[in-house]
Amino acid sequence: MSVIKQKIVDSAMRFFLEKGYLATSIQNIADDCGIAKGSLYNIFSSKEDLLIEVLMMQQRRMTEQIRNIRIDQTLSLKEVFIRETECQIGFFLDNSFIVQEVKKLTLPDGKIAPFLFRLRANLLNYNRESLLRVFGEGIEPNIWDLVMIYNGIMREFIFLFIFEKKSLIARDMAAFVVQCMEDMTTNMQVRTRPALLQSSDMSEYIQYGLKGEQVPDVTQISDLIQQVMSTIKELAITNSEKTELQEATCLLQEEIACEQPKLVLIRALMGLLEKENGLKDIIQQLDKLVMNTLKKELTFECNAKE
Repeated sequence: MSVIKQKIVDSAMRFFLEKGYLATSIQNIADDCGIAKGSLYNIFSSKEDLLIEVLMMQQRRMTEQIRNIRIDQTLSLKEVFIRETECQIGFFLDNSFIVQEVKKLTLPDGKIAPFLFRLRANLLNYNRESLLRVFGEGIEPNIWDLVMIYNGIMREFIFLFIFEKKSLIARDMAAFVVQCMEDMTTNMQVRTRPALLQSSDMSEYIQYGLKGEQVPDVTQISDLIQQVMSTIKELAITNSEKTELQEATCLLQEEIACEQPKLVLIRALMGLLEKENGLKDIIQQLDKLVMNTLKKELTFECNAKE
């Protein structure tokens, strides 16, 4: 990286942390570097490209730190995991503006959202490998549940640090999180629990994430429909009741796939299926997804007419 490019990236990183990404202008960074705005645009065509370069540099630093931790043969597997966790915490604290502005940064038509999808997919994969390496193949059946628990605990601590200004030490946070995961994995291996997240579901999510994409709504809807069908087979009800629910699910799937689906019919079928307690959670997810999809399609049609 050239001296001037490095200077721009360092300046951008400082401004993003102090003012936030959205409040920082290219002019701020150009003035700070003592160059013309046009000269900066010759190096980075947009502020989005500059942000991505900043995050990629930070990601490379984190990767290098983790690589050095892993090759240190004096460390136990647990200590390696603690230090890796500390590195991840440090990454998000050093880039706290991502956490603060993530909803505004992930606009569907921008360059940043695909980058953040890839970053998340890579971190999920990485955390899966770390958990398996430290705690063994015995946790494989529940691995994705454990990954989400691990990420969730870290996220809440990071939120406390960033938003509530709590005086937390990264090393202490990391050690606590890893100890929680050790206790949880031990418990899960003693008491076998059915996994909430299946490897098939997560592999699809990761696959799209690595391409910088979200799982398409139509794919998610199809997956949920199949989940409804599978769940109906396991319900403790009569065969005739199962048949009725299966027929309702088929009608729902057909209506959703129509070019002009009838909202009244969709609502009625959803209501029928939701009355069955074993299907309630899945149907609520499906309902939210279908309604959002129909809303997007309606908005697109209205914009097209204008």
